[in-house]
This record gives sequence, C-alpha cells and structure tokens, in this order.
Amino acid sequence: MGGEFVARVSLVMLIGLAPFAVCCGVVAGWPGVIGSLAGGLVSLGSFRWIATGVARTSAARAGGVLAFSALAVGVRHLVLFGALAFVLWSGAAHPVALIAGLSLLPPVILALGLSAARYSE
Repeated sequence: MGGEFVARVSLVMLIGLAPFAVCCGVVAGWPGVIGSLAGGLVSLGSFRWIATGVARTSAARAGGVLAFSALAVGVRHLVLFGALAFVLWSGAAHPVALIAGLSLLPPVILALGLSAARYSE
C-alpha cells in the first residue's frame, strides 16, 4: 500500500463521510450523526493503522528485523473494539448508524483500488 493510495482513500473517505453523516442525522437524529461519524472514523483509523503496520513490517523485513506485528495487531483490535464499545455503551450513537459508518470504507477502497489499477495499465 503506497502512501499516495492511503492519502487518497483518507481524503475521499473524509469527504464522503460528511454528507453520509447528514443523511444519517436526517433519519436517526443526533445519535445517527454521532454513530456514522464514529463508525467512519474508527474504520478509517483502522485502515491507516494497518497501512502503517504494513509499511513498517516491509521495511523491517528488508532490514532483517521483524517488529512485534502480532502484538501490534492485538493492540489495534483492543483499541478499536474498545472505542466502538465505549460509543455504544454511552448510548450516544445509534447502532445501525455506527454499522453504516463502518461499512462506508470498503466501497471507497474498492473503487479507488480499481481506478488505480485501470490507470496503471
């Protein structure tokens, strides 16, 4: 994953998250806005964390030293699941809007990845 691809995915995700949160707010009120923003930001944070880990691991393998990647994966899961649990536990977010916010990133990655593959040929 190149840094340019990660930056483009982040930019498109943040641009798409604003109108998405407004639509969720129209349907579910403020809990919908909070849920969609929380879900979208958690998924984007997870994506960027994975991209950083991939870059760090590939650089470590080139140097002959492998970082604690399994520990990093465990910490990432704990932090992100903890954030989701806190948002749901507090009652501030609508659960369906949270899931919808989490589901916004995969189509963005798919569309930008296919676009990048088409233009690279």
